[in-house]
Amino acid sequence: MEVIFIKGDGRYGRLCCVPEDASRTETQMPEQGIAPHDMIHYVVEKTLGIGGAFYGQLKAGANISFTLEHNQLSRQIADKTQVWQTESMVEALQSLYWSQDLNFEGFCYLLAQGCEQRGLTVPAVSEHEFRQIIDEITELTRQWQALIQGQSMTLVF
Repeated sequence: MEVIFIKGDGRYGRLCCVPEDASRTETQMPEQGIAPHDMIHYVVEKTLGIGGAFYGQLKAGANISFTLEHNQLSRQIADKTQVWQTESMVEALQSLYWSQDLNFEGFCYLLAQGCEQRGLTVPAVSEHEFRQIIDEITELTRQWQALIQGQSMTLVF
Protein backbone atom coordinates (compact mmCIF):
# COMPACT_ATOMS: atom_id res chain seq x y z
CA MET A 1 0.00 0.00 0.00
CA GLU A 2 1.22 3.49 -0.80
CA VAL A 3 1.11 5.91 2.11
CA ILE A 4 1.27 9.53 0.97
CA PHE A 5 1.97 12.35 3.40
CA ILE A 6 1.08 15.73 1.88
CA LYS A 7 2.53 18.86 3.46
CA GLY A 8 -0.04 21.45 4.38
CA ASP A 9 0.02 24.91 5.88
CA GLY A 10 1.86 23.95 9.08
CA ARG A 11 -1.34 23.18 10.96
CA TYR A 12 -2.85 20.47 8.78
CA GLY A 13 -1.60 18.31 5.97
CA ARG A 14 -3.21 15.28 4.36
CA LEU A 15 -2.73 11.55 4.71
CA CYS A 16 -3.67 9.45 1.71
CA CYS A 17 -3.50 5.65 1.48
CA VAL A 18 -3.74 3.71 -1.77
CA PRO A 19 -4.08 -0.06 -1.24
CA GLU A 20 -3.18 -2.58 -3.94
CA ASP A 21 -6.73 -2.48 -5.36
CA ALA A 22 -6.03 1.21 -6.29
CA SER A 23 -8.86 2.50 -4.10
CA ARG A 24 -8.01 5.66 -2.21
CA THR A 25 -8.79 6.90 1.27
CA GLU A 26 -7.60 10.15 2.76
CA THR A 27 -8.04 12.48 5.68
CA GLN A 28 -6.79 15.70 7.19
CA MET A 29 -3.63 15.14 9.27
CA PRO A 30 -2.39 17.45 12.03
CA GLU A 31 1.15 18.67 11.45
CA GLN A 32 3.67 19.28 14.22
CA GLY A 33 7.31 20.32 14.45
CA ILE A 34 8.49 16.72 14.21
CA ALA A 35 7.22 13.99 11.91
CA PRO A 36 3.41 13.91 12.00
CA HIS A 37 1.74 11.50 14.44
CA ASP A 38 0.52 9.33 11.55
CA MET A 39 4.06 9.12 10.15
CA ILE A 40 5.35 7.89 13.50
CA HIS A 41 2.56 5.27 13.46
CA TYR A 42 3.78 4.19 10.04
CA VAL A 43 7.36 3.69 11.28
CA VAL A 44 6.34 1.80 14.42
CA GLU A 45 3.89 -0.52 12.64
CA LYS A 46 6.23 -1.22 9.72
CA THR A 47 9.35 -1.75 11.84
CA LEU A 48 7.64 -4.00 14.39
CA GLY A 49 5.48 -5.86 11.85
CA ILE A 50 2.21 -4.87 13.52
CA GLY A 51 -0.62 -5.95 11.25
CA GLY A 52 -3.79 -5.28 13.24
CA ALA A 53 -3.34 -1.58 14.00
CA PHE A 54 -4.02 1.54 11.91
CA TYR A 55 -2.05 0.90 8.71
CA GLY A 56 -2.74 -2.83 8.68
CA GLN A 57 -6.45 -2.08 8.77
CA LEU A 58 -6.12 0.50 5.99
CA LYS A 59 -4.12 -1.94 3.88
CA ALA A 60 -6.93 -4.46 4.36
CA GLY A 61 -9.43 -1.94 2.99
CA ALA A 62 -10.68 0.14 5.92
CA ASN A 63 -11.61 3.71 5.06
CA ILE A 64 -9.95 6.49 7.06
CA SER A 65 -12.44 8.17 9.31
CA PHE A 66 -12.57 9.01 13.00
CA THR A 67 -13.66 5.45 13.79
CA LEU A 68 -12.28 3.74 10.65
CA GLU A 69 -15.02 2.44 8.41
CA HIS A 70 -14.31 -1.25 8.02
CA ASN A 71 -14.88 -3.81 5.34
CA GLN A 72 -15.06 -7.51 6.20
CA LEU A 73 -11.30 -8.16 5.88
CA SER A 74 -10.17 -5.08 7.82
CA ARG A 75 -12.64 -5.94 10.61
CA GLN A 76 -11.16 -9.46 10.80
CA ILE A 77 -7.56 -8.28 11.17
CA ALA A 78 -8.30 -5.37 13.54
CA ASP A 79 -6.73 -6.01 16.92
CA LYS A 80 -7.73 -3.55 19.67
CA THR A 81 -4.78 -4.54 21.84
CA GLN A 82 -2.34 -3.82 19.00
CA VAL A 83 -4.14 -0.56 18.24
CA TRP A 84 -3.74 0.77 21.78
CA GLN A 85 -0.25 -0.64 22.37
CA THR A 86 0.82 1.08 19.15
CA GLU A 87 -0.80 4.32 20.25
CA SER A 88 1.12 4.09 23.53
CA MET A 89 4.39 3.61 21.60
CA VAL A 90 3.67 6.57 19.32
CA GLU A 91 2.82 8.81 22.27
CA ALA A 92 6.03 7.77 24.04
CA LEU A 93 8.09 8.51 20.92
CA GLN A 94 6.45 11.91 20.42
CA SER A 95 7.27 12.82 24.03
CA LEU A 96 10.90 11.85 23.52
CA TYR A 97 11.15 13.90 20.31
CA TRP A 98 9.52 16.94 21.88
CA SER A 99 11.92 16.74 24.84
CA GLN A 100 14.85 15.96 22.49
CA ASP A 101 15.88 13.11 24.80
CA LEU A 102 15.84 10.02 22.58
CA ASN A 103 16.81 7.34 25.07
CA PHE A 104 15.62 3.75 25.35
CA GLU A 105 15.04 3.86 29.11
CA GLY A 106 12.77 6.89 28.76
CA PHE A 107 10.87 5.16 25.97
CA CYS A 108 10.36 2.03 28.09
CA TYR A 109 9.14 4.11 31.02
CA LEU A 110 6.67 6.15 28.94
CA LEU A 111 5.47 3.04 27.09
CA ALA A 112 4.82 1.24 30.37
CA GLN A 113 2.91 4.27 31.68
CA GLY A 114 0.75 4.49 28.56
CA CYS A 115 -0.03 0.78 28.57
CA GLU A 116 -0.73 0.73 32.31
CA GLN A 117 -3.21 3.60 31.94
CA ARG A 118 -5.00 1.61 29.25
CA GLY A 119 -4.90 -1.69 31.16
CA LEU A 120 -2.63 -3.35 28.57
CA THR A 121 0.42 -5.55 28.73
CA VAL A 122 3.54 -3.74 27.63
CA PRO A 123 4.71 -4.96 24.20
CA ALA A 124 8.29 -6.15 23.91
CA VAL A 125 10.45 -3.68 22.00
CA SER A 126 14.18 -4.34 21.95
CA GLU A 127 16.76 -1.58 22.12
CA HIS A 128 17.79 -2.51 18.58
CA GLU A 129 14.19 -2.06 17.33
CA PHE A 130 13.95 1.21 19.25
CA ARG A 131 17.12 2.47 17.51
CA GLN A 132 15.75 1.44 14.10
CA ILE A 133 12.53 3.33 14.82
CA ILE A 134 14.41 6.43 16.03
CA ASP A 135 16.72 6.41 13.01
CA GLU A 136 13.82 6.19 10.56
CA ILE A 137 11.69 8.81 12.32
CA THR A 138 14.69 11.15 12.43
CA GLU A 139 15.31 10.72 8.70
CA LEU A 140 11.62 11.11 7.81
CA THR A 141 11.41 14.20 10.01
CA ARG A 142 14.35 15.70 8.12
CA GLN A 143 12.65 14.97 4.78
CA TRP A 144 9.27 16.21 6.02
CA GLN A 145 10.68 19.50 7.28
CA ALA A 146 12.35 20.12 3.89
CA LEU A 147 9.00 19.95 2.06
CA ILE A 148 7.00 23.02 1.17
CA GLN A 149 3.22 23.27 1.16
CA GLY A 150 1.68 20.93 -1.43
CA GLN A 151 4.71 18.63 -1.72
CA SER A 152 4.43 15.03 -0.61
CA MET A 153 6.33 11.96 0.53
CA THR A 154 5.24 8.51 -0.64
CA LEU A 155 6.14 5.47 1.47
CA VAL A 156 5.17 1.80 1.14
CA PHE A 157 3.48 -0.23 3.86
